[in-house]
Amino acid sequence: MKYYNRGIAAHLTAAIDLLDDDHLVFQNFCGVGPVDLVRINKNSGAVEMFDVKTDKDDGHRPREQSELQIKLGVKNYYVNLHKRTKRVDGKVEKL
Repeated sequence: MKYYNRGIAAHLTAAIDLLDDDHLVFQNFCGVGPVDLVRINKNSGAVEMFDVKTDKDDGHRPREQSELQIKLGVKNYYVNLHKRTKRVDGKVEKL
């Protein structure tokens, strides 16, 4: 799979994983900025922001966050498309 298709697939996979009956998911349609996905809880109004990254098969490589991402509390959401796993806040889970 080409590198640009992997990013799109990871982005859509993360959006589907974050979406459920209690949450709304919004995406950055420009593709530029510190946040890729925003998740809002319909009941409590809690907001979570994610920056989606692809993980390579040969191992996880954590990416640095920008100063703005740290200030906003953005979480890195790593997707490994071949292993079908996700990594958020250091926890690895199956997709």
